[in-house]
Amino acid sequence: MKDFLKKNWKLYIINIFLAVGVYYASKIYDLTNHSTAHVYCLQTAFDRAVPFIPQFIVIYNSLEPVIYITLIFFFIFHPKIFTALASAMISLFLISNGVYVIFQTQVPRPTLTYGTNWYVDQVIKLYKSDNPYNCFPSLHCGTSALVASFWFVKKRYKIIAWIMAVWAVLIVLSTQFLKQHVVADILGSFIAIGLYFLFYKWFNLKTEA
Repeated sequence: MKDFLKKNWKLYIINIFLAVGVYYASKIYDLTNHSTAHVYCLQTAFDRAVPFIPQFIVIYNSLEPVIYITLIFFFIFHPKIFTALASAMISLFLISNGVYVIFQTQVPRPTLTYGTNWYVDQVIKLYKSDNPYNCFPSLHCGTSALVASFWFVKKRYKIIAWIMAVWAVLIVLSTQFLKQHVVADILGSFIAIGLYFLFYKWFNLKTEA
């Protein structure tokens, strides 16, 4: 353990700054999540046909806890992977919010009645806390895909990685069934996967396998 800390102390210092960077980059969302002069709707007939399934709020709300657990785990045990993941996450936040500034989108939401059931009540709380903007590309899709991807770096976490991959797919589905996003917004996942490969190569993470 002492040798590990001696070898990686510089990375830990860098990662502290990156962790702060991830936090503040994520807060940009609050600044851009509003209507602008031109707001676009990318909803299609297919999107309108997708059913509303409030039970998916459980999966949807799991995003932040899973991200925090992943970041803390890699920060402590695999600082090099954390460096790449945090850098990719900051990049994803900046890219997505850049799009929101110049191409703001909105997704129509269903009218819900409080007291229908617990799941619907939780969706209503979500709608009240998150304006219906900043949809394309979806950060829920992007961050879940990004986090899941980095679990594939080390072969010893192969089982966890595949569980995370399934979880990321469920997160994507939850954005659709809760009417938070439309199909076009799933582009966020592909941007995230592209960032994963970019930073995997940039930080030479094959040495971490």
